[in-house]
Amino acid sequence: MSTPISINRQTLHALAERLAAIERGLSRPSAPVLNDLLTPAVLAERLGMTERTLSEWRITGRGPVFIRLGKTVRYRPHAVDSWLLSQEHQSTSEESR
Repeated sequence: MSTPISINRQTLHALAERLAAIERGLSRPSAPVLNDLLTPAVLAERLGMTERTLSEWRITGRGPVFIRLGKTVRYRPHAVDSWLLSQEHQSTSEESR
């Protein structure tokens, strides 16, 4: 036999507000990510190279990580920034070819 739980109005109201906040957060989890994704055309222009070069880098794994949605490719700005920083070198002798 279960014992009934007693909850006062203030606690119930606080729980309801918390649940509403969680539901609001769940209803739009990917919106910021989707809004910030870069197309290959935009990234190529920003990097001063061709989309073909980005395509070759995706094939060989040399460029920034990417997201593929069907046939569509997108890049997260944070991933591009991380990749760019990984390309820093003190001298040409450090570069791996």
